[in-house]
Amino acid sequence: MALFVGFILVLFAGYLAWLIYAAFKFPLPFVYNLRSLWQRKSSTITTASAISLVVGIFIVVLSLAQGISKAFVTSGLPNQALVMRPSSRFELNSSITRDQARIIKSNPLLAKEESDAIASAEVIVIKLFNKADGVGSNITVRGMEPTGRSMRPQVKLISGRWFQPGLSEVTVPVKMQLRFPELAVGRSFKMGSREWDIVGTYDAAGSSFDSEIWSDVNDVMQAFKRETYSTVLVRLRSEDDLRAFAFQVDEEKRLKLESVPERSYFKELTKAGDPIRIIGNLITVILSIGAMFSAMNTMYASVASRTKEIGTLRALGYRRREILASFQWEAIVLCVLGGLGGSLLSFLADGIQTGTTSFDTFSDVSFAFTITPRLLAQGLFFSVGMGILGGLLPAWRASNIPLTEAMKA
Repeated sequence: MALFVGFILVLFAGYLAWLIYAAFKFPLPFVYNLRSLWQRKSSTITTASAISLVVGIFIVVLSLAQGISKAFVTSGLPNQALVMRPSSRFELNSSITRDQARIIKSNPLLAKEESDAIASAEVIVIKLFNKADGVGSNITVRGMEPTGRSMRPQVKLISGRWFQPGLSEVTVPVKMQLRFPELAVGRSFKMGSREWDIVGTYDAAGSSFDSEIWSDVNDVMQAFKRETYSTVLVRLRSEDDLRAFAFQVDEEKRLKLESVPERSYFKELTKAGDPIRIIGNLITVILSIGAMFSAMNTMYASVASRTKEIGTLRALGYRRREILASFQWEAIVLCVLGGLGGSLLSFLADGIQTGTTSFDTFSDVSFAFTITPRLLAQGLFFSVGMGILGGLLPAWRASNIPLTEAMKA
């Protein structure tokens, strides 16, 4: 399959290179076809608008997956690792005893601060909250030790204060408050066997921690009658120690645990965006087929109304392949104009906060539409592809009109 796709891309690139050569080698037909777009303003604007909508949707769909990827990829630090139960895959499914946590924290490879190991034993639970539309969604609640906050330097307090141990308090992500009205500062909610007060909000710079409620690990464990942690987050002296630490954890018979680099763990969670990407691509394919037919109809109408001009170009000595190239460029330019319009439309969605449910953790993932230069470039490349596919048959038709028929028109 990869070989076939590569072969198609090579053909596409070769054909595009030939079109560029033809435009510079024979500029007269090229300029003539570009002028025709201006003369047919109504049909040009109509077709370009349809293409703009398709390209805009294409970029926005990709930006959804980009937003999810950004949320997880930016979550981990290169010199930190998560110690988990083997094959648990996710923190929610892991379990670590207090004795195991003490052994982990005593490892000599851990970085230290004032002689204390930089590590945080943490517990993960799920709590159902209602969104603004009344539909319930699970949110991850992370109980952590005091060190846990400083181990995530991208997280900044926005309002109120951080939760205090022993007081059944939580601090919530500010980006979730519009979607979950129950998370307003000053309100309280029941979780486990306790009432919890919301005392502040934080911003996690677009990372996955924007999807979590934070509290004290012991408070959460007591409320849910938990005797074990979920994971232990550790900071090593350097990134080079990750492999040695993982080996030591694996070899320590008292642990029977595994160490996963924090960044690798969150990279695995980017698969939460796969369903959005697949559905979005299906929608884009359907819409793009319609847009290509729109461009094709416009070009066929253009060829039919300019048969005599085509004959004139042939009489001037231009060959069929040069006529084909000029009409192909007309379709490409038409679609690129639509692509530029779609790129501008996509900026309307940039930064809008939304969320989805992860099929791995069954909890809400908050993220923002993220429009990047790379996505805009993909949108323009996509519009060029539509121009080539949508304009190929009309261009072929124009280049194969017999000279005698063209001159009689």
